[in-house]
Amino acid sequence: MAVLWEGLIQGLLGVWSVARIVIPLMIILEAAGASGILERINRAASGLFRWVGLSEEGAFPVVVAVFFGLAFGSGVIISYIDEGRVSPREVRLIGVFIALCHALVEDTALFAAVGVPVILLLAPRVAAGFLCCWALYCLMLWRNKRAVQPRVVNG
Repeated sequence: MAVLWEGLIQGLLGVWSVARIVIPLMIILEAAGASGILERINRAASGLFRWVGLSEEGAFPVVVAVFFGLAFGSGVIISYIDEGRVSPREVRLIGVFIALCHALVEDTALFAAVGVPVILLLAPRVAAGFLCCWALYCLMLWRNKRAVQPRVVNG
């Protein structure tokens, strides 16, 4: 019985240590979204996202997913698709980027709290996100270019 009690106490302490970080962070992020700060961040970051084939409209779901996580970012993507604000090409690029870089703020805060260096948390994920999106964008441009070129038939 003592083992179960000890497990319960340790579990609750673990949940409390995560909640101390996540709850204030989510309050701050909700306030940032409501005050328009996310839109300003999106405008500033849209130049980087143009490099991988995303418009300013297409970059916004990525910014949301980076700050709020995959579930909320997916909701924004779905609404943007329904409203016709992003193209099918951009949806693919958004999906690749947020698969690699969702919840950067939350994950970084959690792991930094236990002593993991922030640069080791952020640099590989962000680099992988941009490189994979850039490669996919180049592949899509190449395939599109090949599909448009007229085919010469010998004979």
